[in-house]
Amino acid sequence: MTQSQDSHSLSVEYGGSCGVVNTTAAPSVSMEDYLRIQKALQGGELVLKDFETQFKSQMSAGGVWGSVQKREEDEEAFGIRRSSSEENKSSSSSSEEGLVETLKRVETVRSGYTDHLKASVSEPMALLFEKILAESRSIVFSVVITSAPATLWDRVRSFYGESFKAFIETCESREEFPLGYNETIFDVMGSEWCSRLSFVGQTLNKLGLGSRNESIYTDIVFTHLKGWLEERAAGEYTKECLLMAQTYNQKVIMSFVWLLLESSDDSSSSASGGGPAGQHQEEMIKQWRTRLDTFIYEILGRMRSDEMFDIVVDFPESMQALRDLKVCLEHTNFTSTFIEKFSAQLRKRLLHLGAATPVIVTQYISSIKALNILDPSGILTEIICPLVKNYIKKRKDTTRCIVNMVVYDENLLSLKEENEEESFYSGEGQEEDLDDIDVVLKEMKWNPVPIQAAQLFNTVKKCNKDIVAALIDVLGNKEYFIKEYKMVLAERLLAKVDDDIDDETRILELLKLRFGANSLRDCEIMLKDMADSKRITSNIRALVQPSASAHGSFIPEFSSVIISELFWPPLFEGKVRTPSHVHWMLDAFGAQYKALKAPRTLHWKPHLGVVDLELAFGKGTKEFTVSVAQALIISQFESKGTWDSEELAKAVGIEVEALSEKASIWVNSGILRKSVDSGSKNQVYKLIEDIEDHVEKPYAHTKPDISVMSQEQQMEMNMKVYESYVMGMVTNLESLPLEKIHNMLKMFVLEPVYDKTIAELEAFLAKLVSDGKLTFDGLVYRKKKR
Repeated sequence: MTQSQDSHSLSVEYGGSCGVVNTTAAPSVSMEDYLRIQKALQGGELVLKDFETQFKSQMSAGGVWGSVQKREEDEEAFGIRRSSSEENKSSSSSSEEGLVETLKRVETVRSGYTDHLKASVSEPMALLFEKILAESRSIVFSVVITSAPATLWDRVRSFYGESFKAFIETCESREEFPLGYNETIFDVMGSEWCSRLSFVGQTLNKLGLGSRNESIYTDIVFTHLKGWLEERAAGEYTKECLLMAQTYNQKVIMSFVWLLLESSDDSSSSASGGGPAGQHQEEMIKQWRTRLDTFIYEILGRMRSDEMFDIVVDFPESMQALRDLKVCLEHTNFTSTFIEKFSAQLRKRLLHLGAATPVIVTQYISSIKALNILDPSGILTEIICPLVKNYIKKRKDTTRCIVNMVVYDENLLSLKEENEEESFYSGEGQEEDLDDIDVVLKEMKWNPVPIQAAQLFNTVKKCNKDIVAALIDVLGNKEYFIKEYKMVLAERLLAKVDDDIDDETRILELLKLRFGANSLRDCEIMLKDMADSKRITSNIRALVQPSASAHGSFIPEFSSVIISELFWPPLFEGKVRTPSHVHWMLDAFGAQYKALKAPRTLHWKPHLGVVDLELAFGKGTKEFTVSVAQALIISQFESKGTWDSEELAKAVGIEVEALSEKASIWVNSGILRKSVDSGSKNQVYKLIEDIEDHVEKPYAHTKPDISVMSQEQQMEMNMKVYESYVMGMVTNLESLPLEKIHNMLKMFVLEPVYDKTIAELEAFLAKLVSDGKLTFDGLVYRKKKR
């Protein structure tokens, strides 16, 4: 009976100190084949055992490891401890001379005994030739590991380090950095340097030390690349750092690695008896390029994550840094780390009492824009930004800051994201209103829901990227925004000394597109009042001019703002003593208005007026736009250079307590000097007549007084009305529960309209209890008996 040779499955395993050959054969094998296999196995064991004995004895001898072993023994015998600089200089020469010579001797021994082993394989052992060579390589590895001196790997590391350093320095010193067109590492470093580097890598691979060898030069390359990135990319937000690093990796780093991979490919090809030239190397180069690119993504991603707060501060100049970070996050799993780091930076550097509210709001807007670039789906914005939103909600001036931010930055109003770009899921928009080509283009832009969405939301929802909508969401609803905008608009209109309202009209039209015309009806009337006031003032001034000129009281620049009080926010009350010629002009103007608009009459509020002043001194003039009270204060110094605070307040017609605030603009501007009289202890104001002696403070207050009540002041005024109602209820009905008080206030309080919640009313009643006006037993409120 005969059996083909392919029916046998043989395996050779090396174990212990000699070759042990095990066989596993099919049960139907001929005796002739069995004897032939046994003879081959016995011969293979003898050959391997002889190879191991001779190679081990040769490698254990002192001459093979030569300079490395001798250097180690000499330093130990003489107790030499080298400094770092000496070690670097010495390791360079040792790496390039001693290590190469030592590896040449080791390779000579290995190749000699390997050739002898191949020659010892006789015809009967040819069947196991490949297995015998594989076992011989295992023997070489074991013997080399046990016989090599302890400092071998330090020498290898030093050799690669010096070689890589020389390569980098040569590249950086060239005009065409990193490599010129069609240039290779052989053209730059020379064939001798390349051959030496390739020989070391190839020899270590043949000795079975390829894994350890690769880990050493990998560590050197990665350490250099990390330092290179940190040096050139840290704090640099305007350059394409990612592209620059990838170019450097491709032209410089991969040139060095390619040479080592070529030696690895040569050694593996020779060890395996040949193969397609370069096929294995191409695969390894592809893997290394991927490894280095991933390493760049990780290093740059971590760096930009640590710098995210500064990147947001510099936005939009830091747009390129955000694009790089976006790519890095897409190729790594650092999203959760990025969220933690950026959130920690916001808590530490922004969300504290030292940061002004306008700064926080500005940073909040920039953060939304930056995060939308990193993640167009809006998931990162929904995760991180609520941290800032919940903090600024607690600040009293948040509403005013947000309104000013929106009003003064028209880009927030005029630029609105398209619905298709805001959406990250299909089904958004009305497809029936689109043409066929538009539907196709829209479907081509569709992206699947990001995986983070499932972690953040129970159901897929739209993440809003509209900045204005995000700011209004901080306030709770648009009503708070509209109320505050109404007050901001009133302040800007009342502070004007000219009749130009084009900017305000344009902003209002943009707001109407977003909130609707009905919500901003009061604001429209306010602007209409300004336009009507301009027309009426011009007509009446022409009628008043003849009589005013005859009386000597005509004011050419006189203008008035006639407001519809029901549609304007509450204004501060006050009194000032107007000069006689101004008072005559007001009376004449009012009489003409009554004649034209009967039965309507004007009720003047001169304390809310604005005056455009030009103060003339001996060697120059200064211009100011101030309130009437501030203008009256400085005008008193035309007749007298020094005023006591009580006398000055009486002359202007204001309270003494308010004088210091009103006069602060002139003190801070260096025009008046304030001091305390040693006798009366009153404040004294003195005019500085020489303009060269005026010392203006850095933050001098140069704006008119605020004339419109804030929402907090309005609420406080309203609460006084509510307090009178509550005290009347508990006086007449003795005791009332919270719900009853709430319902009665809604029923009876019509002006101002009662619109508080039960929680707000409960907090207000708690304040009355703490002030000693009410008592509360847990169920009902009573008036406290005195």
